[in-house]
Amino acid sequence: MMSTTGKAIIFLALAFALTWAIVGGGWIMGWHNVQQSAVYTLAASMFGPSIAAVTCALVFEKGRRREALGLFFKPNLWWLWAWIIALVIAFGASLVTVAAGQAQFVDIASNYLAQARAAVPEQGAAIDQAAQIPGLTWIIVAQAALLGALINTPVLLLSEELGWRGYLYDLWRRFGFLKYTLATGVIWGLWHAPAIYLFGLNYPDHRLIGIPLFVLYCALLSFPFTLVRDRGSKSLVPAAILHGTLNAVGGVAALGLSQAVFPWSGVVGVGGFVVLTALAAISWLVCRHAPTLARAPTSA
Repeated sequence: MMSTTGKAIIFLALAFALTWAIVGGGWIMGWHNVQQSAVYTLAASMFGPSIAAVTCALVFEKGRRREALGLFFKPNLWWLWAWIIALVIAFGASLVTVAAGQAQFVDIASNYLAQARAAVPEQGAAIDQAAQIPGLTWIIVAQAALLGALINTPVLLLSEELGWRGYLYDLWRRFGFLKYTLATGVIWGLWHAPAIYLFGLNYPDHRLIGIPLFVLYCALLSFPFTLVRDRGSKSLVPAAILHGTLNAVGGVAALGLSQAVFPWSGVVGVGGFVVLTALAAISWLVCRHAPTLARAPTSA
């Protein structure tokens, strides 16, 4: 029988190899220079962990594949909490940024329309018409928090989360909250390294320092992820809800700032780090006395 360590090594090797090959290949092809091609390349690269997870579950987890991947769909209150936590992170980061005197609150709709006008000036008439819609800011926020989250959640479940909070959770959660959370967070951050350095993901003007910053970001973000995964009725869904909602609302929250420049770059900037540090402490306090949730290892 394959040991836990062996399974983890094979899973991580596959996840990294698949994702890094797609990102590296896209960079060689010059797709990082074309926005649409860059988006497609990064979207495809997200599926490295899920392909690795499903492959390992099929090969190593006969009779318990659903459990190994966390594919349970019985809702509980933590599905809602996962959504709320994502909103707290995104808008809390903006609040901290303003409180620190690094930006001022501005109207999200006005900022959005100004950016749209700069990107597609030929659509000026349509943008002027959109500006007349009553309550446009609330419509944009609601669309991101509800529709965006609804679209993103299954995508993130079937890509990144099937690996990190699915198969890797099944392998490593038994070793304790802190060990699993920190190890997964650091690995998750490093997995993004080529996308950050070659494609400018999250830190387009600070790519080299962006890698260790994002590793730290993912390590902190992993704490609430583990919390909702632990409490979510053995289900991967709350982690996917948290991830999908955060991806949907993070950019919208940043539109509410007069500026979001490095190192105050929205959720991946100082404001986000402050909020995540507080959430990490809360998550640890909630989970530290919880029993180990995963089955005992059969071998080391």
